[in-house]
Amino acid sequence: MANLVVSLFGPPRIEVDGLAIQVDTRKAIALLAYLAVEGQVQSRETLAALLWPESDGLSARSALRRTLSTLRTALGRRWLDVDRQTVRLDPEDLSLDVSRFRDLVDRHRRHSHPAAEVCPDCTQALAEAADLYRGDLLAGFSLRDSPEFDDWQAHEADVFREQLAVALDGLIAAHAATSRFQEALTYARRRLSLDLLQESTHQVLMRLHALRGDRSAALQQYR
Repeated sequence: MANLVVSLFGPPRIEVDGLAIQVDTRKAIALLAYLAVEGQVQSRETLAALLWPESDGLSARSALRRTLSTLRTALGRRWLDVDRQTVRLDPEDLSLDVSRFRDLVDRHRRHSHPAAEVCPDCTQALAEAADLYRGDLLAGFSLRDSPEFDDWQAHEADVFREQLAVALDGLIAAHAATSRFQEALTYARRRLSLDLLQESTHQVLMRLHALRGDRSAALQQYR
């Protein structure tokens, strides 16, 4: 059976059996991304209003019908479950980075142990989640004629960035607690890149430099 790989962190990449799909409209990519991130059955009316907000109902539904046909063809007529009212992305044989990322972060949240306890399983899950995050959701992608989609994308990107911040904070704490200061520094620098004005992260970096015996780097971070 064919496999569908949907990578939405960073610029979107969609592959069937290792080959990038070919579509002639950005709306098809936007449609697949929305279905993948939401992970639920969507009504045709919702999708039409999201992607063609300036069109009347009939025109928007017609455009959606054409886009669904284009996308289904590109996917080898698999993975899209479509009826007269709804559309769904079938998860069978589907590899989705945002879904895997959520599962890994949730695994850490669900694992019951004291917050200060270093858990190898949680550390591994968070490291895998951080590796999956190649960039912000759909980085560089937008729809000029659909501010509703762009607003949705921006909101979801913020949610994923917040989840990444949680993962990075956990990795920093775990590596610092086991005296793996260089690894902790690497994650702390990445954490700072999410918000250069995050004072607590600057403080963490100063402490890590000090723990490594690098007073000069600690002072530079302070400045």
